[in-house]
Amino acid sequence: MLSKINQGLPEATWQRYYQLIAKRQDETNAEEHRELLHLTEQVERLDAQRLEYLVELARLRQTTLPALMESLDLQSPNYV
Repeated sequence: MLSKINQGLPEATWQRYYQLIAKRQDETNAEEHRELLHLTEQVERLDAQRLEYLVELARLRQTTLPALMESLDLQSPNYV
């Protein structure tokens, strides 16, 4: 379960995601905007799945989610 919790998007996907966010502040074309929306949905799905795994692991360990996250040295995601 920990490997699922720690699983993330590939580095190349994160780089493109942050590149599109930076570009959004300037100007993006319609295609880039759609790509950014798609990547944002991927990030949100991954975060939701990660949270489900964390909640399940906390339940199995009979602890709270904040206590579990602290014991695993996990922090809440920083959103852009």
